[in-house]
Amino acid sequence: MINESALIEKGKAGNQRAFKSLFEINVDQLYRFLSQFSKNTDEVEDWVQRSFIKAFLNIDKFQERSKFSTWLIRIGINEMKTDYRKNNLFTDNVVEGIEKPLQLYTEESDFEWNHDMKIILDVLEETKRAIFILYEVEGYSHMEISEMLGISESLSRTNLHRAKKLLQSSLLKQKDVI
Repeated sequence: MINESALIEKGKAGNQRAFKSLFEINVDQLYRFLSQFSKNTDEVEDWVQRSFIKAFLNIDKFQERSKFSTWLIRIGINEMKTDYRKNNLFTDNVVEGIEKPLQLYTEESDFEWNHDMKIILDVLEETKRAIFILYEVEGYSHMEISEMLGISESLSRTNLHRAKKLLQSSLLKQKDVI
């Protein structure tokens, strides 16, 4: 079992091996998450690289109130948003509200992360897509998501609910076509 806190402390002290270990532990998850927002692998790799550079340069500012991966994903999201803002591509249409439970899948085994699901996720705007992936795929709590995205927990819940409704509608339309 790898002690993340020890690696972080060593990283803060300038130990590059410790930071390399943090990189190896987190790089695949960050890449997988950010790749849901661009089909351009060079762009995704750039976001990942810049995220780790910023994390390395600012590791002394990490306060360990959350997991390192939570902090890193927040940095990655900010890198992506920066690029999108530069290109006037990022829109953030979020509305405060209350989540009502909605089951998109009848059983956990019904969920398959496959090419079709990635295509369906394209119907979601960036914030809802991020929340859906962080909650349903990566397993983060609404508290962690709210910290990553800089939104309230209730907004995270609301957007997850709305994302599920949109995805359910898209899946039903897709079944009607088949």
